[in-house]
Amino acid sequence: MRAKIITTIGPNCWDRYAKRFVESFAQRWPQHIELEVWHHHLGKDVPSHPRATFRCLDDTESFKKITSMLGAQAKDGPSLNYSFKAVAMAMAVEPDVDWIGFLDADTETMQNVDDTLLGVLFDPGADLTYLWRKSVRESEGSWFAFNLTTREGASLLSDYWGLYDSGEAFHYKKAHDNAVLDRLVTIHRAHNLRVRNLAEGALGLDAFHQSPLGAYLVHYKGPNKDTIANPGLALPPRYENLCSVVRHSVGVLGKANLVEVGTWNGSRAVQMAEAAFESGATEVSYMGFDTFDDGNDRAHEGHTKPHASMWVVERRLQNYATVMARLGKKFSFMLFRGNTLSTLPAAHEFVKDATFAYIDGGHSHETTKSDYECLKHVPYIVFDDIIVEEEPGAPEGPRQVFKEITNSHKQLWNAGDGYGGLKQTIALGIISNPPHKPYEIRQPLQVKPVDSVEKTEQFKYIAENTKAIGKWIEGYQAHTGRALLVSAGPTLPSFLEEIRKKQAEGATIFCVKHAYPILKNAGITPDFTVVLDPRPVDGISTHGVLRTELFTKLGAGDRFLVATMTHPSVRETLEAGGADIYGWHALTQGVQNAGLPELKTGLVIGGGTCAATRLPVIAFVMGFRRYDFYGYDFYYPTGTKQADVKQQLLEVGVGPDHRRFLTTGELVAAMQDLGTWVKWMVENRLTVNFHGDGAGAIIWQTTAPGYQAPGEYPF
Repeated sequence: MRAKIITTIGPNCWDRYAKRFVESFAQRWPQHIELEVWHHHLGKDVPSHPRATFRCLDDTESFKKITSMLGAQAKDGPSLNYSFKAVAMAMAVEPDVDWIGFLDADTETMQNVDDTLLGVLFDPGADLTYLWRKSVRESEGSWFAFNLTTREGASLLSDYWGLYDSGEAFHYKKAHDNAVLDRLVTIHRAHNLRVRNLAEGALGLDAFHQSPLGAYLVHYKGPNKDTIANPGLALPPRYENLCSVVRHSVGVLGKANLVEVGTWNGSRAVQMAEAAFESGATEVSYMGFDTFDDGNDRAHEGHTKPHASMWVVERRLQNYATVMARLGKKFSFMLFRGNTLSTLPAAHEFVKDATFAYIDGGHSHETTKSDYECLKHVPYIVFDDIIVEEEPGAPEGPRQVFKEITNSHKQLWNAGDGYGGLKQTIALGIISNPPHKPYEIRQPLQVKPVDSVEKTEQFKYIAENTKAIGKWIEGYQAHTGRALLVSAGPTLPSFLEEIRKKQAEGATIFCVKHAYPILKNAGITPDFTVVLDPRPVDGISTHGVLRTELFTKLGAGDRFLVATMTHPSVRETLEAGGADIYGWHALTQGVQNAGLPELKTGLVIGGGTCAATRLPVIAFVMGFRRYDFYGYDFYYPTGTKQADVKQQLLEVGVGPDHRRFLTTGELVAAMQDLGTWVKWMVENRLTVNFHGDGAGAIIWQTTAPGYQAPGEYPF
């Protein structure tokens, strides 16, 4: 069998991570597996290595064609990058090549690749091997391979490349490489395509490490490509709650000796260890119990997941330990295979100093009871899969055993996760044993925004404004400009001089309407003021301000980006003052479902429930990738009176330290939106700075800890 592994690199990649990739490949992969590194935009600075063949994407006719065909942007981001994999793999085809696989260059091979892994990656019974993520219904693009010895595999690669080469892929809503491949897989499966998913049963976004690849390689993330993928992304919420208890235990006890009953594929081991390290632990000890390959009575124990290989899990955790050691942290582990009715009692000496135990093994009463009896001395214990009420098909062991426990501080934490089609959702059972400080459940506050006017009224405003507005914002090429995104929080006044200076240096100010008078009173005219408000201009805003007073400093030529669902009286006021108005449509579920003909004019832009959380998306559409946030505080100063605010005031805790803020339901909804859009900004690798100490800055720090934006292009 002749097989090629393809990867792609661009500027500033070789020294950061690609050299490590090639060197580990040379050391760990069999010599008969070929490696081709396809590079782009490197000029004369092309690296070399005796184990790899380096080929230039820029020189291929296909790449030249796609480059000339495109602007720098498709519907959901930079588009040229999306074609790299398809072009490289298609151009690497030779008559006698049996398999072509793509492997991300930000991986490192940690164990010698053997026939076991090769037999999985290049399964002769499959036309395609890849990593499917059930939780997001999308594959992970870090690995996929085409079997060129079959008509189905070869035609799939041909079509994959063809969609980019023809330009058709760039008309799709999602043009990125794995989304286009998934679309084709769905079609080709109807014509006998045989697919092998290497991550069967995987949970969350990180399919790579839950596949056999995780036993041999590490897939790095982060701007410096030195941290592992977060195993908690897109998982059921209770796993983050689990980690919250882990953090509490480390904070109280100052150490992390973790025990897990039901290790499965090792994902929770890594996730809990990461939580412990984040809480200040420099050493984490982990002991995992599972039947692994031996299996158990699935019906009796209430299991549905596929069994994991102990060999694979052991090597995955060893790889994790190696990565942590490079970061100056120690992760040690022991795995115990077999039924915990016998293995856990026999491991008494190993678990006697445990500080935290997670019980998620067999769900029969007999097994759960035995597991708890062996671990009841542990200061903090969490049971998974507790159903509050008896229900046919529900796991009875955790519920019954948790109910029987006395003389301990007990709490149930229901995160709303489903379980195998049951009517009820499942809860975590948290045990805090005296004399240790009990864990305190802090239930997150969820706000469901409600439209301030009826949808039929909104549709009327959209129709009237669309007819009246003559100019519209468009999607523009990505550029190097800096966007100052300005909301009207209490910290804004302290940054006015900084904003003034940055605007003078060339930065562009996008602000919300409540920030507009603050900036104008300081002698600063924002470049764009975004308005998204379907209520009349002569009314009182939710912040207790008469809306007409927001525009008393309106200057002729001041630019406003007005959403079409804005009340026409607002637009008319701006027009009367000589404002320069550009239109856009705010995407909402109601607008999308209505199929309004007005949406054919101008751009439809997503975002959150208010103008402040639409600003990042508007700036992105207009080509900005560098953001500074000011006034994103989402709170009122201490001492604010209820009479001065239209909405009900309430106090909420934000961040791991639960810093208290006086706020409203509307601002809490904005906080929720921001948490979502922070992840979007990280995924799009934007340069982001939050200024001030309000809730927005805390949400950024806690949602994207350690994030570093990519460096500037050095050539």
